[in-house]
Amino acid sequence: MPIDRRRESRVVAVIDADVNDGADLTTLRATLDCVNRALHPVLQEPFSAAAADRFDGTLSEPAQAPLCLRRLREGFAPRTVRAGVGIGVVELGGEVGGRDAHVLARRALQLAFREGGLTRYLGTGDAGDLLLDALCRLVDPLLRARSNKQWQAIAAYHELGHQQAVAARLGVTRQSVGERLAAGRRRDVDDADAAVSAYLSLVAPRNPSQ
Repeated sequence: MPIDRRRESRVVAVIDADVNDGADLTTLRATLDCVNRALHPVLQEPFSAAAADRFDGTLSEPAQAPLCLRRLREGFAPRTVRAGVGIGVVELGGEVGGRDAHVLARRALQLAFREGGLTRYLGTGDAGDLLLDALCRLVDPLLRARSNKQWQAIAAYHELGHQQAVAARLGVTRQSVGERLAAGRRRDVDDADAAVSAYLSLVAPRNPSQ
């Protein structure tokens, strides 16, 4: 009887990231635990620490990568997270060559580091990678420019959804919250994340044909 050589193939997003300025291993693991709980439904492999400043994880739905990066960055702020995102295939029982999501993520992180950026996507094709790179080059400076207070306000707003609730939590006025959200370019970055998510949902179906 012939051996069944069929292999399961799925498009996933692997995120390989590091934390600038370092982070102790306890803080790193605690933050990753929070992210893993929040994103449990779309995690294929939970985020885990490779070192005190390095971690990776795999999402079963590539379109969730921008949301995942947002949670990671808010969790580690004011430290800066640099991330490479590989959109590719994980196959059971065989090699996938240039489509391997883990290889693409590592390469994307190396490119981000080399180019001085914070985010790099690889695996959506030459045109798609170029488009996403251009968008990341516009957004990365906005992330770098945020102050710790702006990060706190933005993270709280994403959790609570209302400026008044954020003001109550932070012990500041609603006007102050609005100013921090605006100065941190919260709406612009969220709009960019939504655009990347929508694009990935089109170019990275979960179960591609062979």
